[in-house]
Amino acid sequence: MSLNANLNDKVRALIERQIADGQQTGLQVCAYRYGEPIVDLWAGTMGPRDDRPVQPDSLFLSFSTTKGVAALALHMLADRGLLDYDALVTKYWPEFGQNGKERVTVAQAMSHQAGLHAVRQPHSIDYVADWNGYVAWLAAQPPAWEPGTATGYHALTYAWIVGAIVQGASGRHIKDVIHDDIAVPLGVASEMYVGIPDGVEDRLTTLKQAPPPPADAPSMQIPPDHDFFKAMPAQSDFTFNDMRLRKACVPSANGHFTARALARMYGALANGGEVDGVRIVSKEAIPNMQRLMTEDTDRVLMMAIPKGIGFFLGGYRGPLRSPFGPRMTAFGHSGAGGSVAFADPEAGLAVAVTLNQMQPTLQGEGPTFEICHLIREELGVA
Repeated sequence: MSLNANLNDKVRALIERQIADGQQTGLQVCAYRYGEPIVDLWAGTMGPRDDRPVQPDSLFLSFSTTKGVAALALHMLADRGLLDYDALVTKYWPEFGQNGKERVTVAQAMSHQAGLHAVRQPHSIDYVADWNGYVAWLAAQPPAWEPGTATGYHALTYAWIVGAIVQGASGRHIKDVIHDDIAVPLGVASEMYVGIPDGVEDRLTTLKQAPPPPADAPSMQIPPDHDFFKAMPAQSDFTFNDMRLRKACVPSANGHFTARALARMYGALANGGEVDGVRIVSKEAIPNMQRLMTEDTDRVLMMAIPKGIGFFLGGYRGPLRSPFGPRMTAFGHSGAGGSVAFADPEAGLAVAVTLNQMQPTLQGEGPTFEICHLIREELGVA
């Protein structure tokens, strides 16, 4: 590894301060530049009731950071000519063409414009773990708005939308595409799971939930019938520490990763599609990952977020800066609680942060942004 010793020392000092201040319990940070690892750190403990030290191969449940891995699976199929972004979803998933969704394109569905943000009720582990049942249920749902006229974050339902499209285009389950076409070639098959296998339980970190927001916080002012709660219900019969959920395949929300695995994947994408002689996509595929689909105010998240085809893009979210940096050509995904992974091809940079102490954030604000910004600042690409 050709790590940047000075940068590692500065990032280590920051994350150790965050742990000392109570902002973090355990975390990993990894970054690549021009296809080479430059930061590789881990610190803290495995969870609030697990004092074992975090290791480089510890697995962190990373919520919507999973969406970026699933998005790459779809882009890889397009790169091979198996999928057309502007084709109708029904070309790959015929059952989708019901109740006003007949004209939805793949690109629209993957940029949260299909109006299918509301989760299946009751919001239960049984439904979430029922892959075929959830796909069939979504196919029959009417959109909440005319597709293409608005955007609203498909926080959970993204899983079965991208999964059904990938399966229709490839004939393979998205879990297998992620494992066989991304994780294995990159050498991270034991560090990248969407649905964990048996035998890795001792490497799982435990999430520490974020404290409830104060009564005057903006999130507490959201009415109970708002689209936010339709996409992400406040109450459910399970938590993400539940082993049943960890073992399910939910490629919108339950990926278990190391920061090394995510940074290596995005390190390839920041380097023209190749890392260490392994090419996962062509150079020509990268602009499709940067293609802006919408930057309208999101009806679920209530902020303007530049969205691409499966990825979020860098730049600004109103007054907030993206953890991906100032360039809209950067792309990736953050996860609830603060995990993040992204590529910034203009800077040749990829960064991944995995953590187990959830912050009251949806877009990597707070400690995660501080880590990403320090790396960019030290490299002169802030």
